[in-house]
Amino acid sequence: MRFSVLGELQVISDDGAELRIPQPRQRALLAVLLLNANQTMSLGRLAESLWEQAGQALSPGALRTQVWTLRRVLAPARRLHTGDYGGYQLEVRPGELDAAEFRRLAGQGRDALGTGDLPGAVSSLNQALALWGEPPLADVPATLAMGAAAQRLLDERLAARDLLFEARLGLGQHADLIPELREGASADPANERLCEQLMLALHCDGRTADALAAFQRARTALREELGLEPGRRLQQMHRRILANDPELARPPREPMQAWDQAASQVLPPVPAPRQLPAWVPHFAGRTDELKFLIELAEHDADHNARAGTVVISAIGGAAGVGKTALALQFAHHVADRFPDGQLYVNLRGFDPSAEPVTPAQAIRGFLDALGVAPQSIPADMDAQAGLYRSLLAGRRMLVLIDNARDAAQVRPLLPGSRGCLVTITSRNQLAGLAVDGARLLSLGVLGEAEARDLLAGRVGDDRLAAEPEAVTELVRLCAGLPIALAVIAARAAASPSHPLAALAAKLRDADGRFDALDIGEPRSSVRSVFSWSYAQLDPATARLFRLLALHPGPDISTPAAASLAGIPVSQARAELAELIEVSLLAEPTPDRYVLHDLLRAYAAEQAGLTDSETDRRAAIHRILDHYLHTAYAVAVKPGWVPDPIVLASPQPGVTPEEIDDRWQAWFAAERRVLVSAVSVAAENGFDVHAWQLPWVLWRYLERHGRWPELAAVQRVALDSATRLGDAARQAEAHRILAGALGSLADYDQARAHLDASHDLYQQLGDQAGVGRTHYVLAWLSGQLSRWTEALSHAERALGLLEAAGDRAGQSRAQNTIGMCLSELHEYERARTACQNAIALNRDVGDRRFEGHCWDSLGHVEHQLGHLADAIGHYQRALGIFRELGDRYIEATVLAVQGDVYHASGNAAMARAAWHDALAILDELRHPDASDIRAKLRSLRS
Repeated sequence: MRFSVLGELQVISDDGAELRIPQPRQRALLAVLLLNANQTMSLGRLAESLWEQAGQALSPGALRTQVWTLRRVLAPARRLHTGDYGGYQLEVRPGELDAAEFRRLAGQGRDALGTGDLPGAVSSLNQALALWGEPPLADVPATLAMGAAAQRLLDERLAARDLLFEARLGLGQHADLIPELREGASADPANERLCEQLMLALHCDGRTADALAAFQRARTALREELGLEPGRRLQQMHRRILANDPELARPPREPMQAWDQAASQVLPPVPAPRQLPAWVPHFAGRTDELKFLIELAEHDADHNARAGTVVISAIGGAAGVGKTALALQFAHHVADRFPDGQLYVNLRGFDPSAEPVTPAQAIRGFLDALGVAPQSIPADMDAQAGLYRSLLAGRRMLVLIDNARDAAQVRPLLPGSRGCLVTITSRNQLAGLAVDGARLLSLGVLGEAEARDLLAGRVGDDRLAAEPEAVTELVRLCAGLPIALAVIAARAAASPSHPLAALAAKLRDADGRFDALDIGEPRSSVRSVFSWSYAQLDPATARLFRLLALHPGPDISTPAAASLAGIPVSQARAELAELIEVSLLAEPTPDRYVLHDLLRAYAAEQAGLTDSETDRRAAIHRILDHYLHTAYAVAVKPGWVPDPIVLASPQPGVTPEEIDDRWQAWFAAERRVLVSAVSVAAENGFDVHAWQLPWVLWRYLERHGRWPELAAVQRVALDSATRLGDAARQAEAHRILAGALGSLADYDQARAHLDASHDLYQQLGDQAGVGRTHYVLAWLSGQLSRWTEALSHAERALGLLEAAGDRAGQSRAQNTIGMCLSELHEYERARTACQNAIALNRDVGDRRFEGHCWDSLGHVEHQLGHLADAIGHYQRALGIFRELGDRYIEATVLAVQGDVYHASGNAAMARAAWHDALAILDELRHPDASDIRAKLRSLRS
């Protein structure tokens, strides 16, 4: 048999007949099995590989049906076998798969080039490239894995082409190569290797001026597209040409590394996250433990990579014993061995004042760090975990999981394939992870020598040598607990003129509190050390420290801290700096301050002892006002507040932030705080804040696909509105919550909330509200592809909104009618509805929705075959989205506009539109970029 994937998927039987596989999912299944030929794939791996871009996965039963059907097609050859534990394996023999042959021949060419056999290299590489036809897997559905596999094959093809160019340059075929190299460099002007080869060919052909001009073009492209200067190799080629280096005319001594780099890729390029927090300065001790972890990374990693398992180490020990410090020291030490990056999450497993991070929240954070766009993240937690494992498959990634409560919280975060290393810290020993292959490491207190080293690194050897007895006593009273030693050292460093003996005396005589530094009760010992450090603060800074415990978390900015305490920003900045100096606060990123979980508990305890209930409630009121007023002002800028609401004046001492043009960055930085603030408002009886904050957050969370968070805050808003007896806000919360649940595919609950919203609006006599409910019902029906039902709801919404005089709602209903009719292939009626939507919106003046209307009309005209009209409508939509800075929607419109240009035969305009779309999607790190790249390559082939 022969199998082809370097173009359309094709299967040729032993007798030369083509075996037709018409069903798209069967082609996708066969492609996955071919790309993993002769390997047993479990049902889980197959399901992950067959996810559609919209996040829909096959059930096990449906997958087995597809396998059974494919087996019937391949039955005569008996190639599809059932493996162990219910997996499947496709048998492919040598010479049968074109991709394998391509790799074999390209590898031969690479080896020949490495040994100086240039004719042999050219022959093998030409044969390899001759196997290619259309773009790989051209007729296979664009699942997440299939796009990755196609990109990998294309990268290998480009690498083989570059090797061929290098071999031909070595044979002196400079003049013959110039046209091909010019074409490649013109299509990809930022490709430094192509430019380097073109410059060499031009220079060796006696066209040095053209070679130097090619360098300038590449330099300009790199600056404009990437904001970078040319790399070292390209600059070196430029200098050598300027110097007329005679060595340039000689054959290359070593092959280019492009093939090795491309062949090693298993998934298309994703961002290489660098999430590790800074390591602890003046780290001391833990020599044996650090050696154990490094040896685990060096030796076991190689073994486990061959065995296909993940290396896992779990560091356990008491609070404050230095688990995180050791983990960070180790992670930074071995980080360069994991070129694909590092992921970090604090699971807050023992945070006394905040809920632990769930596996779903942690995985969502990892997917964000790996560049997965919100629209491409599946709603189901298991599907998210599978996508996370798929992205890490074949990569060398370091994952640091901090402060875990138990093994159950950790297991969903473990990668599923070789090459990764996971380090976990926890106050528990996580012995249950031993069954997953984890190597457990338990930390005790520091020995005397190690404790002295810690103090010496922070205070100085000379100072310790001057008072050896005091140092001995400090080490003893701190019981070798690293966090206690760190606080003592910070205090000593802050008071260089004070003798260490005085510090030891204070520690010894602190009303018996230092008895608690015994390691038998870590929480008490830490509290004692914190109380000593806290007592050294001036009253204003101590007050801020206490109030930080009332903040929603997980982190706080300087302006928010100022409002929390009701003080000027300059004063807050100085007090935060003092708290950092004495190790009572951390600043993991600029102007984002975090209290360690035990510090937060201690601060809360002190607030309860020192500050009255009235003062604490006033601080909570101020911080809620700070976030509500700032978020409202920020959300108004892009039109994210659907209707104005009246806010009460902020409390005295609150200074809302002025964000200007940084509103997107502000929402991104504060999103988790704002979501937490909603719960804090409800828990403390601030019910007005508890529905107003979700109202302000609605559009931001919606536009970024954060459906679980949107559902959570709207549930709080609903409860608060119920307590307030505000039926209108209850109806509204039901409606918004229904939209979030519908986006999470919880259609039954979404419908129940819409019914409740509908009934409340009816009781209120709010016909516009009833109409909006039908508008959402239309959307919900569309999600289920019930277009006739959706059309009925949209028409009902239109009638109610017309009766209510709600022109904005009428416009939206008309546009929805247009899209429903388009899906029902009633394009003439669809056009009329979209035109009506535009006319109605003209009076409303909603620029963003106007853009969507023109986009919808462009779609309808495209379906009607009126390509010029469609292009014009898309152009109008583009102008609006560019004006509003809505980058993703701009890219989607550019992509479909390029499709229309291509359909009309205008390849140049199609290329320009797709190129612009690709630039935006690359900037957003959106997976749709691979589709646009494929379209651009199709224009060049």
